[in-house]
Amino acid sequence: MDVLWVSLAVIAAGLLLWIAVAAFIFWRILRSDERKLAKRIAKLPFFDKISLARALFRDRRIGWEPRLIALALVLYLAMPLDLVPDFIPVLGYLDDILIVGVGAVLLLRSIPRHIIEEHVGRYEERAREAKTPAGARG
Repeated sequence: MDVLWVSLAVIAAGLLLWIAVAAFIFWRILRSDERKLAKRIAKLPFFDKISLARALFRDRRIGWEPRLIALALVLYLAMPLDLVPDFIPVLGYLDDILIVGVGAVLLLRSIPRHIIEEHVGRYEERAREAKTPAGARG
């Protein structure tokens, strides 16, 4: 019985440490210009985000590190095994959210800023054109 409580305490401490590390990373992005870029990406429609990810993945100017991060992120989310099983209320999905957040931060920092700006700008322009009435285009 004592082993069970010690195990639960170790798991809880590990989760708290994980949350603290993720909170620190999110705090760092909130204080940087990356926050503006993340907000611009968040405003894109869902399918444009998917297209943006595909376009960035195919861009030859991007090294293998961001591609590896993106692949690891997709594989982790597709894997049936989690750090914390999803049937545990709240904590079950918290690890997935933290992994996605940390992965997004790592991707933003590993891809050269001008390349992301170029691709995001293209999708923003496409969205603006879609909102503009056909007769109003000059």
